[in-house]
Amino acid sequence: MNGAYLHLAINHIPVVAMPICFLVLVTGALRKSHDLIQAGFAMLVLTALITIPVWKTGGPAAHTLFRYPGATVERSAIHEHAEAAEYGLVGSGILGVIALFGLWLSRRPEGAPTLLVGMVILGSLFVSTIFARVAHLGGEIRHPEIESGAPPASSTMMMAPGQKAQ
Repeated sequence: MNGAYLHLAINHIPVVAMPICFLVLVTGALRKSHDLIQAGFAMLVLTALITIPVWKTGGPAAHTLFRYPGATVERSAIHEHAEAAEYGLVGSGILGVIALFGLWLSRRPEGAPTLLVGMVILGSLFVSTIFARVAHLGGEIRHPEIESGAPPASSTMMMAPGQKAQ
């Protein structure tokens, strides 16, 4: 397993989880369900936490792809995806901290303040759109280095440009 494989294996989690958090929170707010709002807050904290390793594996994935023989991906495409991912990481992190605070406040009998719940709902919708853009940009990057039967990068790494494997 290489950096690209690990990144591709986990990168869908926050992309899918964030809109689910949004839906859980909206449902909780509409039903005035203290339990659903707490669940939404907890899910947002977990989503923020899983976003960290997703972001951290992006660099190794890019390095693996750049070392792969015959890879034709543009550096600018990787750079744009990485920049968008950084916005997603920051947005998710801020939202996760606010959700943690909301989770703490929701232990009170009256629950979390309605204004806070509304802000977190809007924040989760906003971060969902950021993650959608990150996913779109990532989807434009092809990863031939993880396909079965692909030659290992180490066997061709030391060849000069234009030199053929023996």
